[in-house]
Amino acid sequence: MARYEMDRDGVASVRAAVSGDPALLREAAQVVAAASATARCGVGSGQPQLAAELDRFRLVHARLLDAMADAVAALCGGIDLAVRGDRETELTAAAALGSLAGAHGRAAVVRARA
Repeated sequence: MARYEMDRDGVASVRAAVSGDPALLREAAQVVAAASATARCGVGSGQPQLAAELDRFRLVHARLLDAMADAVAALCGGIDLAVRGDRETELTAAAALGSLAGAHGRAAVVRARA
């Protein structure tokens, strides 16, 4: 029978590595929007195509960065959910083993991993 175990150290390091990314991506989106708005203001009325392209650039890139921030935040939530689910499964299995050992009169020792 195969045994599967979650790499908690690896999961924790990934979670720590990306935890601040949503805020950084949202900040970058604001900077892109502000910079392109400033550039748009600098374009005179004689350059309608350039003004339209700057508007499109701001819309696309700022929204893209916001979408990336949402995706990273969802990933962090998914990682947290997976770790909680793994821990709950371990506790349920330990409780079931404990109840079986109690029913047969033998003591069982279940050690938690750090």
